[in-house]
Amino acid sequence: MSWRRILTHRFVAVPLAVALLVFGWNIYIAFNDGGLIEGEVRDRAGAPVPGATVIFFERNFIYYQEKQRTTTDAHGAYRFAGMQVHVGQLEARTEDGRHSERRQLRLWFRAQDTEVAPLIIETPRG
Repeated sequence: MSWRRILTHRFVAVPLAVALLVFGWNIYIAFNDGGLIEGEVRDRAGAPVPGATVIFFERNFIYYQEKQRTTTDAHGAYRFAGMQVHVGQLEARTEDGRHSERRQLRLWFRAQDTEVAPLIIETPRG
């Protein structure tokens, strides 16, 4: 039997493909597991909101509880580092009472680096 025929046999090719997939996934994880969660806070018009407080809520067994807070910079950007989570929620608040809707965050693996779509600050109702 030739090597080509052995390597293309389904009982060899399928496990080999799975092994390559797992190897590639582990390489990807190794370069993207810093626990960085980054994004921006913007108003309805798309302008950055500096000085907004961004809160990360971590899910426990029953509910979400606050885990960490940060403040946006002059460009409306925020960053959480060292986040060892799979699931959480993000919310932005301003000192004048405006806030964003909570954004659900689901990651493929613990401590995955991710960039979140902008959190939009809404005008308070009432």
